[in-house]
Amino acid sequence: MNDQTALITGASSGIGFELARCFARDDYRVVLVARHLTELQEAARLLHQEFGGVEIMLLPHDLSRPESAEHIYAETSRRGLQIDALVNDAGFGETGYFTDTDIRTELGMIQVNAASLVHLTKLYLRDMVDRNEGRILQVGSVASFAPSPCQAVYAATKAFVLSFAEAVQHELRQQKSAVTMTILCPPPTDTNFFQVAHAENTRAAARPADARLVAQEGYDALMNGAARSLPTLSAKVNFFSSLLLPDSVLATLMNTQLHPLEKELRH
Repeated sequence: MNDQTALITGASSGIGFELARCFARDDYRVVLVARHLTELQEAARLLHQEFGGVEIMLLPHDLSRPESAEHIYAETSRRGLQIDALVNDAGFGETGYFTDTDIRTELGMIQVNAASLVHLTKLYLRDMVDRNEGRILQVGSVASFAPSPCQAVYAATKAFVLSFAEAVQHELRQQKSAVTMTILCPPPTDTNFFQVAHAENTRAAARPADARLVAQEGYDALMNGAARSLPTLSAKVNFFSSLLLPDSVLATLMNTQLHPLEKELRH
């Protein structure tokens, strides 16, 4: 045990779980945060099976609830845990025309993808800056770079994450802090995102990236103090396209990726 602790949200599956694997492999104590205790317990079982005596703490919290970030911080403080690495991975999407989708789902999405991310960052970053050490990984998306019809709110939350992370990165440099913040912008990845977002029948879901590869590249960038990670060629193409093409063209391209292929948009 290297006596460092990583806290990972969205840690029960997908990229979040694979990032937890990276930390556990390197002998970090891991704090796993996700909505459902049973899924966290299964994630912990798999980590114990692979890494033996890794120390794991489970915090089942629903990050769509505004008070969750304070509760998570209070619990880690109560247990005397210093969070050396924070990973804000929790997030979900919804597919459909904005006029047809459920506003309650979208407001919950904004809370999870953006508000809770900001709140957790505020709480743990202050401690890191006081110690002048620590790392934060913000999980964005290639959707951060372009307006995305059929996933309008999701893409907007990821654009927020990108803008927020880049601004705070600059602030940390201005403060001459040793704390680093990295933003991971994965392409469509083989997780349960598409099922939750009702996007299984889209071109974006056809050839997803491997979650383990995406997580490893993000982890390496975090450990190297990099500002950004664009895992896979697909993510790099998305990024450079956003620099070259106007938003109207990007929106048209995204629409072809996110519009259902063989059935009408869900109502």
